[in-house]
Amino acid sequence: MKGEHDMSASACIAYFGLRYEVMPGEIDRLEGRSDTRQIAAKQVGLTSYWANFGGDADRYVLLVGTSVATLGLENDMTNTVAIERLLNIASDTAERLRSAKLTGDIGLHLEWLIDS
Repeated sequence: MKGEHDMSASACIAYFGLRYEVMPGEIDRLEGRSDTRQIAAKQVGLTSYWANFGGDADRYVLLVGTSVATLGLENDMTNTVAIERLLNIASDTAERLRSAKLTGDIGLHLEWLIDS
């Protein structure tokens, strides 16, 4: 797995923001953190996470916005996000994405990261 965080156990990544399918030609820029979406996110105080969520099938995804939780054996086993915090994350992240001129369907994205 190539990504911002290397994990050796399966995990569920929860991100509020945008989700992009990554094409093979984009991987080098993501590895070098020179992808325009990564740069734009960082400039407005947001984060990004990308990885191969397909295991042997190679399905790379880039998540841009705010990390909500990472659940798994090597991470938290549970997580509760209070409604006030969730509403704040949603409002703040959407505003920052707009100011960065990043487009797409803003929402809560959950991805299962298969054990590498």
